[in-house]
Amino acid sequence: MVSTLSKSLHRIPSSLLVMTSMVCSASYATSAVAMTLQQQRDIYDQAQELLDARDVAKYQTIRNQIKDYPLTPYVDYRAFLVDIGERSPAEVEQFIESHKAFPFSRRISAPYLSQLASQEQWARLLEFQQHEPAGETYQCHYYNALYQQGKHDAAFKGAEKLWLSGSSVSGACDPLFNAWSEAGLRTDAQVMERMLLAFEARNGALMNYLQKLLKSDQAKQQATDMKALFTKPESVLEFARQHDASEFYQQQTILGLKKLARKDVKQAQAVFDSAVKAQKLTKEQSQSIADYLAIRLINTDSAELAQWRDGAIAGSANSSLLERRTRLAIQEMDWQGVMDWIARMPPELQNSLRWQYWLGRSEVATGEKQKGHQRLEKLVGQRNFYSVAAAKEIKRSIDYPVSTVTLNKALIKPFNSSLVRIEELIERDKIAAAKSEWYWLLARANEEQKEMLAAYASYKRWHHLTVTASIKAKMWDNLKLRFPIAHRWWFNFYGEKHSIDPITLMSLARQESAMDIEAKSPVGARGIMQIMPSTAKYTARKYELSYDSSNDLYEVGKNIEIGSHYLKGLLEQYDNNRIFAFAAYNAGPHRVKTWRERTQGKLDAYAFIEAIPFNETRGYVQNILMFETYYRDLLNVDGAFLNQNEVDTRY
Repeated sequence: MVSTLSKSLHRIPSSLLVMTSMVCSASYATSAVAMTLQQQRDIYDQAQELLDARDVAKYQTIRNQIKDYPLTPYVDYRAFLVDIGERSPAEVEQFIESHKAFPFSRRISAPYLSQLASQEQWARLLEFQQHEPAGETYQCHYYNALYQQGKHDAAFKGAEKLWLSGSSVSGACDPLFNAWSEAGLRTDAQVMERMLLAFEARNGALMNYLQKLLKSDQAKQQATDMKALFTKPESVLEFARQHDASEFYQQQTILGLKKLARKDVKQAQAVFDSAVKAQKLTKEQSQSIADYLAIRLINTDSAELAQWRDGAIAGSANSSLLERRTRLAIQEMDWQGVMDWIARMPPELQNSLRWQYWLGRSEVATGEKQKGHQRLEKLVGQRNFYSVAAAKEIKRSIDYPVSTVTLNKALIKPFNSSLVRIEELIERDKIAAAKSEWYWLLARANEEQKEMLAAYASYKRWHHLTVTASIKAKMWDNLKLRFPIAHRWWFNFYGEKHSIDPITLMSLARQESAMDIEAKSPVGARGIMQIMPSTAKYTARKYELSYDSSNDLYEVGKNIEIGSHYLKGLLEQYDNNRIFAFAAYNAGPHRVKTWRERTQGKLDAYAFIEAIPFNETRGYVQNILMFETYYRDLLNVDGAFLNQNEVDTRY
């Protein structure tokens, strides 16, 4: 596969690639007098094969030949991990210290602790790990080691803390939990406390397991009642009335009301007041539940429930809920309501560009045109979606600040070794490792160095690394670094093929992946345009495109081919309206259909975007529209923020 980072280099013929690499990497070319760079790479690959077979001894016989090769520390690391359990704590600490410039230095402790635990080397484990480590499994090892070394009080405090989880705990904690239980320190009260956490985490299986651990008849009955409420939240009012008011039963009543709200919000609202009264919930507890119900009633068709919802929100300090209610007022074109709900927000939120824009729009809509225009005027000239929207409202040109930076290599000289390694990793198509090195490097750089690293990455045409560095350096006004003009040939080719503005494709890719061709989202979307494998398969079949597997999505041309076809289909579906198409690309066409049914063609483009209930999708649409503006400026291409069709559409 071809990476975002290496694509431009891979266009160079291979005969020139080695020469270019040798010239660019002169800082490690001393060994090339006796051995070419390609020979070093070949020996490095042999070393990797030897370590695949765990043959450290044979690796050591060839290591001297690549001692100056930038990536040799990576095989040293692998060699060190072989039989790491036999190393002394001092050896491991020394290795970590001597390799602290490498991202793998932070990963050595975990396998070492695991090996020591598996070998029951408890004293050695505590000699190395003298305080609680990060990560549940390693915390289990640590506290178990304390127990095995006779430090029972500290071990059991750790056991109690680890026990109190609404999810399953690592099996590494089982010996510790067993010792804690056998010492008679695990009480029914602690089991019940964990059952409450499992209830909150919606983990019925864990509740069943915990119920079996109880000893007293009273606790068993309490657990039976809790499980019955979990299974049938409709019984929450009966539950609240049958049990004396206490913190224990108040928590269950709150959880029961919330679970009922997820199942039947109307029924939850109907029993809300009585359940609150029965368990004598505090004002804060009551408002928390009311907030929970209100957000689920945001689109209710019932006038009675809407009145209750608005009363609940009026008493809330929940900023997200107040914003959601304000968006509902925008959706309903209730301009007085927009002003009233904004007035209930905390001052810092009221004064944000977003809500100042909508306050200005509301003032204009309710007859205070001069006041509204004056408010909107103050928003113009900033690098923000709402500043652009304000400019369009009062018919002003779009303007925003732009900054530049000049590369000064002297400022990043301390990182030369790391930069040489990153370049070699990119040349070898080891992009994940290159990104890891880059993030590790940025974490050690000061603000000025981060800016220079962003400029250096741009100079090397490492597109994704340029974006990540510019974000870390907070170079918000430096459009050239934040929006690299990457893969232009592919965007032009498929843009022309599908009659889509190439800048639209580029902007969408910048939003989706920050130009990272190897990006993979938590839900499985892949590549520069973040395409789901199921979407790729559907699109390839529909348009008769060649497509073998999801691995194809990591190839930049294939990814843009499939992504552009899919976007073209959405644009055709929505009469070339980018707002609908972008929203559908992110959230799916079925959600766009739902949102359009709610707005019923009453809104303009800006109001529809604001009415999108998903924060991610709303920001997604706004960002791409802004990114198109930035790319047009960078490329000196004319174009409207919204096309006439999008302006004229009623949403």
